[in-house]
Amino acid sequence: MTERIVVMFAYHFPPENAIGGARPYRFYKYLSEMGYRCHVITAADQGHLPTLDIEYVPDPFVTTHRRGIGWQAERAVRKLLFPGVAGFQWGRLACQAAGRFLLSKQNAEITIYSTFPPLGAHLAALLLARRKRLKWIADFRDPLSIDPVQAGFTKFQRRCHGWLEQFILSRADTVIVNSDALAGEWKSVYPNHRDRIHVIWNGFDPADRIEQTALPQRPYQLLSHMGALYGGRDISPLLESISRLVDTGRLVGGSLRIRLVGSISKDCIPGVEFLARAKNQGWLEIIDDHVPHHEARRMAQESDGLLLVQPHTAVLIPGKLFEYLRLRRPILAFILPDTPIERILKQSGVTYRCVYADASFQEMDDAVESFFNRKEEGSEANTWFEENFNAKKQTQALDALIRSMHERKGELS
Repeated sequence: MTERIVVMFAYHFPPENAIGGARPYRFYKYLSEMGYRCHVITAADQGHLPTLDIEYVPDPFVTTHRRGIGWQAERAVRKLLFPGVAGFQWGRLACQAAGRFLLSKQNAEITIYSTFPPLGAHLAALLLARRKRLKWIADFRDPLSIDPVQAGFTKFQRRCHGWLEQFILSRADTVIVNSDALAGEWKSVYPNHRDRIHVIWNGFDPADRIEQTALPQRPYQLLSHMGALYGGRDISPLLESISRLVDTGRLVGGSLRIRLVGSISKDCIPGVEFLARAKNQGWLEIIDDHVPHHEARRMAQESDGLLLVQPHTAVLIPGKLFEYLRLRRPILAFILPDTPIERILKQSGVTYRCVYADASFQEMDDAVESFFNRKEEGSEANTWFEENFNAKKQTQALDALIRSMHERKGELS
């Protein structure tokens, strides 16, 4: 029987506590159970837990800070062409590592899987696929061209991102996105590649059971946002709405608290004076620090409600939504109207309120006040959510795409 191997380029991967590592890990876990050999190449240090098929390749841009021509070249590329975490040097080294692994695997059925961001994973896959003539699945957790105005890109940088996005779509055998809205948009923008674009949603691991916990006794409602605020996730309008409600007496400062846990970009929160005033009024707490996943989950479970912030895009779904939906807490979503996020919240049967980022001050204030004055305390996702976002079933969809690619190859030969 032919050995089926999936070479996975996943810059983020456990035990690193990054949301970007959860999706490839779920695929790795359940593809392995289905009989595949998955060889992961990652920039996440495996510490004392290395395995035969999880290969740690350090990112020189991180580990050799400001040393060498390669570091300087990548710095220039990041600054001039592709702002953000690019991983160009890492992509080259990851491709070399994969090539060494495949030297003794000549008779296997090999599939390449890469997940973006960052760019290095797709670049490694592109190089390996071209050199070895292998089938490649490019997984876009975000589109390359996502909301460049919010990210502060120049017109030239927007063109670079758009060109590279189209180039990858034209070279990968299969492209995966994690929302139907993005799939529809891309099929319209890239009609020549529409047949290779498929949806596999983000989701949850059914083996990761979350036990229900009781809320601690306290004199206020605690609403927590877990995770980093960056790249357009500007929470300022929502905080300003709460401030207006407190100042006018529609909400009592001592009756609520907003807790932001995780790193925060300066352009995603109000100014220093506003923050100091909110803290003095007793309704804002900021923990601008890295929190391990188990601790973040505990903090979320002890909250009266959870805050979701995605006001800058109508097509993307943050991975934390699927964690939130399993924690049995009401959700306040600061989003644009008519998004996949709102559809999932509605169909999941949970307790939620939406505050629309394009709403007037009055509409925003009314929605926020409604959330804090709600009568529903509990919130539990229904069987529709359990069935549609189960990682085991999603991996079956990935398996079907892999099989289909290799069947097409057989027909062509």
